[in-house]
Amino acid sequence: MTLRLIRRASAALSPLLLLVALAPPTFARADGAPPAASAAVNPQTDAARAWNFAASDIAVDPNIVFGVLPNGMKYALLRNTTPKDSVVMRLRFDVGSFAEADDQRGLAHFLEHMAFNGSTHVPEGEMVKLLERKGLAFGADTNASTGFDETIYKLDLPGASDDLIDTGLMLMRETASELTIDPAAVDRERGVIQSERRAGDNYQRRNTLDHFAFLAPGMTIADRFPIGTETVIRTATAARIRDLYNRYYRPERATLVMVGDFDPAAVAAKIEARFSDWAGRGPAGLHPDIGTIDYARPSAADDFVDPAVADTVTLAMFKPWVEEADTRAKRARSLAESVGEAIVGRRLSKIALREDSPIVGGSFSEAAGWKVFDQITLSAVAKEGAWREALAILEQEYRRAVEHGFTQAEVDEQVAIRRTALRNAVAGVDTRRSATLADTLVKAAKGDFVFVRPETSQTLFEQVAPTLSAAAVADAFRGRVAGMSAPLARVTSKTAIEGGTDAILAELRASQQVAVAPPAEAATAAFAYQHFGTPGTVVADDRVEDLGIRRVRFANHVMLNIKRTDFQKDRVYLSVRVDGGDLLATRDDPTKVALAGSLSLGGLAAHSLDELRSILAGRTVSPSFGSGTDAFGGSALTSAEDFALQAKLMAAFVTHPGYRADGLALIRRYLPQQYAANDATAAAVIARDAAGIVADDDPRAQTPPLDRLMRLDWSQLEPAIADSLAHGAIEIGVVGDIDEQAAIDAIAATFGALPDRRAAFDPRTTARVRHFATDRSERTLIHKGAAEQAELRVYWPARDDSDLAEAMRLNLLARVMQLELVEELRERLGETYSPGAGASLSDEYPGFGYLVAAGNVDFKDLATTRAAIFAIAKALRDKPVDADMLDRARRPLVEAMTRARRENSYWLAYVAEATSRADRLDCSRNGIAEVEAATPVDLQALARRYLVDDKALVIRAVSDKAGS
Repeated sequence: MTLRLIRRASAALSPLLLLVALAPPTFARADGAPPAASAAVNPQTDAARAWNFAASDIAVDPNIVFGVLPNGMKYALLRNTTPKDSVVMRLRFDVGSFAEADDQRGLAHFLEHMAFNGSTHVPEGEMVKLLERKGLAFGADTNASTGFDETIYKLDLPGASDDLIDTGLMLMRETASELTIDPAAVDRERGVIQSERRAGDNYQRRNTLDHFAFLAPGMTIADRFPIGTETVIRTATAARIRDLYNRYYRPERATLVMVGDFDPAAVAAKIEARFSDWAGRGPAGLHPDIGTIDYARPSAADDFVDPAVADTVTLAMFKPWVEEADTRAKRARSLAESVGEAIVGRRLSKIALREDSPIVGGSFSEAAGWKVFDQITLSAVAKEGAWREALAILEQEYRRAVEHGFTQAEVDEQVAIRRTALRNAVAGVDTRRSATLADTLVKAAKGDFVFVRPETSQTLFEQVAPTLSAAAVADAFRGRVAGMSAPLARVTSKTAIEGGTDAILAELRASQQVAVAPPAEAATAAFAYQHFGTPGTVVADDRVEDLGIRRVRFANHVMLNIKRTDFQKDRVYLSVRVDGGDLLATRDDPTKVALAGSLSLGGLAAHSLDELRSILAGRTVSPSFGSGTDAFGGSALTSAEDFALQAKLMAAFVTHPGYRADGLALIRRYLPQQYAANDATAAAVIARDAAGIVADDDPRAQTPPLDRLMRLDWSQLEPAIADSLAHGAIEIGVVGDIDEQAAIDAIAATFGALPDRRAAFDPRTTARVRHFATDRSERTLIHKGAAEQAELRVYWPARDDSDLAEAMRLNLLARVMQLELVEELRERLGETYSPGAGASLSDEYPGFGYLVAAGNVDFKDLATTRAAIFAIAKALRDKPVDADMLDRARRPLVEAMTRARRENSYWLAYVAEATSRADRLDCSRNGIAEVEAATPVDLQALARRYLVDDKALVIRAVSDKAGS
């Protein structure tokens, strides 16, 4: 195991919020007058009024075809060709769990499930099969979600043919008005939903519900969690589900969004033909009363205690939500407000990086709660037991901003970040992702903001940015928080808090009495690593013509591989691989290079990580450098303009890693929080222990004890990786929209200028030895979650991925097994929400790989689930899979592989090793053909070879509260 998870800590440390609604693009308010309002600039049509942009003085994206049918259904269509020949469909209903009666809690979500279980023209069990035959994979391309106030159905079509679009529209119309909601089908689905509910019944959900109940006791949020109650799921009748359906699945509550490679006029005609005769059945449902916040509530405190929870502190404040049109003036004000909010969050992040800090991370966020309340939240993850210090930091940094404002340097940093983001958005306007555009349009359907082109956002920003003085931003921030309610303090802790909520409230009041000083002015240093020596000379230069990859070698043996693409305008991936990586660890010392996964936290010799964040503000550059299986380094997404700086930064990590104490201290604060949840759920103990068991107890594959990791030090890592960083072979991969010569020049000036490197990667043959478990006895792992929660995994030893034909067929066999598991465990037995199967065939450890089948089930169903998995394996051995099943497995796999080839991230995996592992390029050349060539007899032969009962390893995870 490495510590690479720490690089993603910011996501894991995000605070719990009531809701983080997608806000419109934000622009600033000035100290002087905001941009003057102008007359409406948008069409004055029924569609414009339905989408709430008719009266706005901000120009809507003119390329979008907005419509509203006579029955009230809205639609929006946008032609977009990234990715090419594909279509994204979204159907949103303005209804969620808030609309449920007490005896319907969970039925909005149940209804979402029933959309896949029979309609007038699509029998039960056939919708998913129909889509699979057309190349859509359930879950990846066909999905749905239910929230508090909305339900969204999603189709990502792999093509843009009339047949696919017609099929998608037909299925959306079936969902809208034709669901049968058959009582027998309802009964069959209960177990699936109970499985979904059971899998999520953990400390995180309990924490969230407690959070809701404390912050909003006058609202129905905590009582309307979308998953519902066990009793309702078990007993609700089809009639009660149909009641929700008839009252809320109505055209006036529906919005259809389509983005992709199609003619909007032609698709608009299809929508009108398909949906114009849709009418509601019976009386329409009322808009639910969800209650309100007590804005006069005095400061209060709450504590939530669980051994698995991270130690966190939040301060939340509220004021009534005020409806306001999306105008230039509003966006001007919002920019200044958002800059101030971001500065507070940046200050908390800076504090978290101090060596002696009591917090691991912090943030400032805002939420608009269902047009009821306006909320701001300050959050921090604390060092274990340091909630008092964390609470004081949040409270005092908030007051420091209110009382003393901000420095101009802080404002300039945030303005630079926003300017770069907008510049990048404008540069990439023609290669925006269809899914992102569709999801944003769905949110725009609520009428809260006008959907604009990036150029419009950039123009509005530049009109206001010159007025963003420190004083103007401070005034905007004070206006933003004016009228907020008294702070509500909440602490989560692994152990009981002495004094409970009274102690928390006392600490809050004590902190409020502490005077806060103005922020200190701080200058931003220049990046220290500009010169690495005489630029390297190219000594070899060739092309892999059929794949469009150019391979260059410099005189110092550094390898550079380039593939220029047009998939994303002005986006470039840079990959750096320095020979070494986790293979330097040994069985005797499995954590030898574990800290290398978090090397970037140690900064550079001349700059701490915090300093790098300031130096790099406004540049499309990230300090990403860590460890992989056989190499140190990493990859970063940059722009053509900033590519040279990104190369300098990554070269600096190779030549001048910082090994700074503040980075090590952050790791040591974070690890106990991460480890606390390692046995909290069935999935957690599987993630912790299964890899080591499958790898025959190889200690390098095991999760090391916490105390061992806490003893690690940079001083141990530095000599372990010094030779690799100084002399190891280096291979650079570049993929994206960049001139080849510009890329060569930038690498020549950095990595190419280094002293001679070894010419090839060390094969490390001995280190690459890994075996599948020799002991095949069933293993039982114990978690501390609910008694009924269990997970079962069955592993069969397979092989590595060196034989392309067999590797592709094994992946296809796993797809077939996945479909069989869904039909048996989900559809027939109703035992699990998300059964799975897969093939893991190593490209790093010769001969090592496995097939796996898995299901999260009720403890009482372990035996039947186990039997079903082995029965499916036997059936795959005994007879060839039928043609329809093979087609349903193959078509989505081929479509996914085809779509992947239009993505830079796909190509980076090949380009990164195009010189050192040129043999792997055949996978890109021939992988799809191998999948298409596979026959039922081929898969049966593989099943007979690998899916053998006495070779299987069964691992189950059960609760410490479960029976034997």
